[in-house]
Amino acid sequence: MDSAISLRHIRFHDLRHSCASFLLANGFNLKDAQEWLGHSDIATTANVYAHLDLGRKCAIASGFEGKFTQGTQG
Repeated sequence: MDSAISLRHIRFHDLRHSCASFLLANGFNLKDAQEWLGHSDIATTANVYAHLDLGRKCAIASGFEGKFTQGTQG
């Protein structure tokens, strides 16, 4: 059975960004990601490699929404 999977080309370096974001999304902290990736400065991990996923952004927005609407009911 010949089934070809079509994936977009990514650079090896892109996997490091994905790894950092995956670690953070799965409960590991920034220090864990820094050490796993081998960065000497945590700022590099935070500012360049770690990205919030859509689910986390939605959770943050929901948290804000709850705080703002809490004071208007009552």
